Amino acid sequence: MAILGKIDQILLPKGISVTIAPLGAVCAVLFATPTSPAARKYNMFMAQIGCAAIGVMAFSLFGSGWLARSTALAASIAFMIYTRCTHPPAASLPILFIDGAKLHRLNFWYAFFPGATGCILLCLIQGMVVYLKENFKF
Repeated sequence: MAILGKIDQILLPKGISVTIAPLGAVCAVLFATPTSPAARKYNMFMAQIGCAAIGVMAFSLFGSGWLARSTALAASIAFMIYTRCTHPPAASLPILFIDGAKLHRLNFWYAFFPGATGCILLCLIQGMVVYLKENFKF
């Protein structure tokens, strides 16, 4: 998360943030339970991109009210079940988009940034941590 924080400092003049709440939960999944199904890369990326896109669609159709939130959350859960890519942190992405006015200008780019981009960085860091853990004694 420190690396994402540094990237936030670089992107601050543009008004964009990489550090969003679901990425903290992704860290917990990746580093605390790396062998769980939720930590599989397919699950993580499919769920992050799909649920974020569902949030954008719900906001486009229903605005920022209760109907958009409930529809987006239900559709996100159904999407994860249907595609067999259950990743609980991704379920919060639609609500984050609907309630986050600063994110609305990203439109469908929100599906790739910050969720998927942050996951790529976290997966790279997890790969380094796993390699160090397996090859060096601490």
